[in-house]
Amino acid sequence: MNFQKLAEIYGTPLYVYDFNHFENQFLELKKAFKARKSIIAYAIKANSNLSVIKKFASLKSGADCVSIGEVKRALLAGIDKYKIIFSGVGKRDDEIEYALENNILMFNVESEEELYRIDTIARKLNKVARIALRINPDVNPKTHPYISTGLRESKFGIDYDKAFEIYIKASKLPNIDPVGIHFHIGSQITDISPFKEATSKTADLVSIL
Repeated sequence: MNFQKLAEIYGTPLYVYDFNHFENQFLELKKAFKARKSIIAYAIKANSNLSVIKKFASLKSGADCVSIGEVKRALLAGIDKYKIIFSGVGKRDDEIEYALENNILMFNVESEEELYRIDTIARKLNKVARIALRINPDVNPKTHPYISTGLRESKFGIDYDKAFEIYIKASKLPNIDPVGIHFHIGSQITDISPFKEATSKTADLVSIL
């Protein structure tokens, strides 16, 4: 591909995306889970270009969103609302309301306080909110400390040792449907062993629940 020619035609700055590569990577990941019912959710914070999101929508991708703006972009680009996950800290009441009114798949809940807030808002709207608790598995992701989110001293997620108790509380809330467990231990991780450790601990918790 002649990028110089493209720059002459369209000017700069110019962003060129290889949609064939996106599709091949997505389908390879999907194939790895072919024996299980699964949703591969594109993290919109990686690139929120509407054309990129639309491409993933055409592949039946879900969307992982960390702001209400990303939820709106996912809907606008054609992601199925039942494949949209609303993650992220500090969700405002109006953002929770919008997500509930649009019947997204679920919220990833960061704290016990957020859990009760979502229950209160869902009750007001006469809705049931599907949620997954984001646990902190206390695993060293072996990456830069600024983008490490899976250790106990991290501000993200619910302490692993408290997760069982909070999940039971969630199951008793009238407008909450706890459907999963979520973890995110960091970014730019090049060693698979932290994922194996975090997944093993999470599987143990699921088994107990």
